[in-house]
Amino acid sequence: MLQLNGFSIAASFAVIIPVLCPVGLTARTSADWPIVENAPASIQHVSYDAGSSLSAYPPLPEGAVLLNSSVHSFDSIDRVAGLLDTIDRAREALDPDRLPNLEKAEAAVIEAMAGIESYLERSTNDSNRSAWLSYLTLEPLSDAISNGESVSKRGRAAVELESRLRGLHVGLELEPMVRLRRNLQTYIAALRYSDPKRGLQSVEKQLDAIAELFVVKAETPKRARDRGDESSGEATSSGPTHRRLDELSAEEIARLERLLIGLSDANQASAVTSQIRSYFSKPNLRGWVDGRTITDALSRPVNNPNEVNDCILGTRLLGNASIVGNVTAQLLPSEGHVRLMVRMDAAFSSNTRGYRKPITLDSNANGRVYAARQLAITERRIILGATVGTADLSSRVKRINHPLKLVRKIAMRKANEQRPLAEAISENKLRDQTIREFEMQTAKAAEREFPSIDEAINPWLRRLDLPGLTRTIGSTTDAVYSRANLQRDTGLAALVEPPSLSAIRSATGQGIHPGGYFSAIQVHQSVLDNTITDLLSGQTMSPEKINELVGALGIALPKPIPAPPEVTAAIIETSVGVDLDVDQLSLDTVLDTVAEVADNEPAPSEEDFEVDLHSFRPVFVEADNQTLRIGLRGTRFAQGDREIKRTLEVAATYRPVIGEDSTMWLIRDDEVDLSFPGTRRLTISQTAIKTNMEKSFNDLFPNELLHRSFPLPETIKLPALAGRELKVHAIDLTNGWISIAVR
Repeated sequence: MLQLNGFSIAASFAVIIPVLCPVGLTARTSADWPIVENAPASIQHVSYDAGSSLSAYPPLPEGAVLLNSSVHSFDSIDRVAGLLDTIDRAREALDPDRLPNLEKAEAAVIEAMAGIESYLERSTNDSNRSAWLSYLTLEPLSDAISNGESVSKRGRAAVELESRLRGLHVGLELEPMVRLRRNLQTYIAALRYSDPKRGLQSVEKQLDAIAELFVVKAETPKRARDRGDESSGEATSSGPTHRRLDELSAEEIARLERLLIGLSDANQASAVTSQIRSYFSKPNLRGWVDGRTITDALSRPVNNPNEVNDCILGTRLLGNASIVGNVTAQLLPSEGHVRLMVRMDAAFSSNTRGYRKPITLDSNANGRVYAARQLAITERRIILGATVGTADLSSRVKRINHPLKLVRKIAMRKANEQRPLAEAISENKLRDQTIREFEMQTAKAAEREFPSIDEAINPWLRRLDLPGLTRTIGSTTDAVYSRANLQRDTGLAALVEPPSLSAIRSATGQGIHPGGYFSAIQVHQSVLDNTITDLLSGQTMSPEKINELVGALGIALPKPIPAPPEVTAAIIETSVGVDLDVDQLSLDTVLDTVAEVADNEPAPSEEDFEVDLHSFRPVFVEADNQTLRIGLRGTRFAQGDREIKRTLEVAATYRPVIGEDSTMWLIRDDEVDLSFPGTRRLTISQTAIKTNMEKSFNDLFPNELLHRSFPLPETIKLPALAGRELKVHAIDLTNGWISIAVR
């Protein structure tokens, strides 16, 4: 009897679940937008009070769960004081016997290299085996070990081999490859601490460096007077003061993380590492899908006419009936899975003729039917709860059909006597039929299993030596969320929770509230430090290699805008000495083109450059004070036959802006910041190449980010989402968190 008009729960969740991103800060009272010079006229810069309009929103509904509190106060100074005490105890507990054993580590590496050769011998053909052995190049390290070479030579060969075992090539995720890489990492640490005395001295220096990050020495009165601060003349305290955890810059946190890696490699001061990681342990990825997006996508009207052919109390009923109403969905609070209530509420009506010799009777019935079922949605499948349903009917006999009035009168009296029982039977049948049909429809959802996220991403994580992704999903009454963490064993995640969506900066200046967005993602800058930073450490990068890397990761870089055809033709003709057609090109264009070609003739191609990335923070992303700073650090820049072997740092700063259509995106500051840390001056030749470097890096960093819309495919089975075009509506950059919402 009950057909839900083609409604398919399975198809709905097949679209909604993949939208989740394998995605509290006190609201700011002063949040002026940065002014971007030379921005298009359509861009508006506004100033607003992030908390002033929140009172206009109704209170949270009963049962709502706040997962990202907007308050994050903690006793940071006390934590630092406790950490410094832990460091002091760690100095006293240093143990040379805990340093990695070089002989055991070397034997494990030799065994792992032999294991790879044996695996390739068994598992592939000769040509592929030769190709893999040629790529891995095991001989330099094997020869260095067998010949008893110095620690530095063995270490260099081990580092180069370990680097080759991390990459994009399919096969590097295989267990023999992973085992050798891990043994090499242990071996490199053992070589570093091969001298126990020097090793412990190095550990002590690392502990001192960690302590210095949290200690600020007070300024003496004499130093204050020397710099002209008369107000500090009476200061007498010269003792150290402690810095709060949230006072550390992104650079200092990266330095802290590197020091922890050194302690871990030495198997020392594990309490220090554990304590610091416990502070920087907030999950660094958040994903949100607005609850109304989900419930609206699942809601469907029900308009279902049916023929009636039934028998109640010996009377055959024939006629028609209809159910008109709606299927709706409601999110319920849950942690570990998404909990959803799907219900149908509809009106029932029927017109029938009953046949019972020697009479017929015409009747109608009206009432309501209701069915509901809870669904628990996990990453892999949908689990169904029990279905509940009700039916409420009221019937009326309109006419008794028989030629004799007496028979009609007796039949009407009999029908009225049996009506309560007949209605009860009809209600039970209608309720059971409603539950049965509703169960059949919702059961289709449980037949579908979602693709395994682990099976999709784990090979890449193992191949690139990235940490595993720990995550959970859940729901509130207003949203579906995912919470994930990408963190190495000695890495640091987020110190504080992300800002609540209601407090982030949006195009309307009112934050993001239920019903006002489609989805949102919040990414902490520590994700980069725990993944790409280590992967690119010490690598040589070029535009070609950058494109190869981002292409393999599925990232589309903006393509350069081609020159107009006439200018391109002029460049080609001038370069080969062909006469120009002055009728087709203006004289100014020709002269400018010739001058440009002449100026660029002796210089190498602007696209042809290489950068040797630094081992410390080779790439970095910093989000704070509503600015996004993206950069890289290198030790060598080469272009053609010219190069600079100097530490260089290049960074682009982006700021959020608002367009007339209430969209937001990021605009880069005019020039990329290129600097050479240190005091030595550049030589004449190095100064000459610096101009080309600036041009190359200006081209590398796009002028705008997040300025494109995101269309959803027309093939999506949900009409509410098919072909929908999503645009960025909110961008917030604070405390290391990058928050982006689209609608």
